[in-house]
Amino acid sequence: MSRRSESTISSDMEPIDRSGITELVVKRIKDLLTRGELKGGSRLPPERELAEMLNISRPSLRTALKALSVMGIIRAKPGAGTYIADSIPEVFTEPMHFMTLINNTSVEELFEARRVIESGLAEMAADRASEEDLETLNREILAMRESIGDPEKFLLHDIRFHQAIARAANNKLMSGVMDTIAQLLYHIRRQTIAQASDFDDAVEWHQKIYDAIRKRDTKRAKDMLSNHLKAAQTGWSKNEQQEKPPQKKK
Repeated sequence: MSRRSESTISSDMEPIDRSGITELVVKRIKDLLTRGELKGGSRLPPERELAEMLNISRPSLRTALKALSVMGIIRAKPGAGTYIADSIPEVFTEPMHFMTLINNTSVEELFEARRVIESGLAEMAADRASEEDLETLNREILAMRESIGDPEKFLLHDIRFHQAIARAANNKLMSGVMDTIAQLLYHIRRQTIAQASDFDDAVEWHQKIYDAIRKRDTKRAKDMLSNHLKAAQTGWSKNEQQEKPPQKKK
């Protein structure tokens, strides 16, 4: 990806008003992205130069850059400078993950969101998947079969299968959303995966989804994904009920 030189983005920058400096620096970076003067992978000018360009102090600039870093919009590379995130998923994954933690997202909400999002992704994947995408999906299913005796490894390939569907859908924004969901799913499921007993059923569901995508059957791919998640949620709820201690009779 091409790197923009510092001089190409400094010519028409006006000084930033000192009220709400952080918000205004964030807005300025957003404007540069919108205008195409910065792109994914672009290197920001050195701190001293950028502060002079924006006519603000270096401590104020550092505060603003920290905000952008938390948002996942910029990434510091030690010894190499500060860069705009390389892709849309990098920009959106961290803040979305943070938001779900703040809101204490429930498992039920997670499954509900997955059904809405992933069934649509499966439908698009059936229409758009390349041969390489199909090979990746099949490889993850084979890995799931081989790791049935290793719950954590099984979980990893399970989640990678769903992420591969998102990539096969060829929509970078939705792939970023799916990466966030995958992170949440992994952190939640790894706590109880050792007690799960439906590994064979899970593999068969994934095989059905893959077969529908491979055959370019968009409706079946969507339906199989949705039905798989309904079955998974039912299994999750059953396990949760079994793990709850019995209530004492009064």
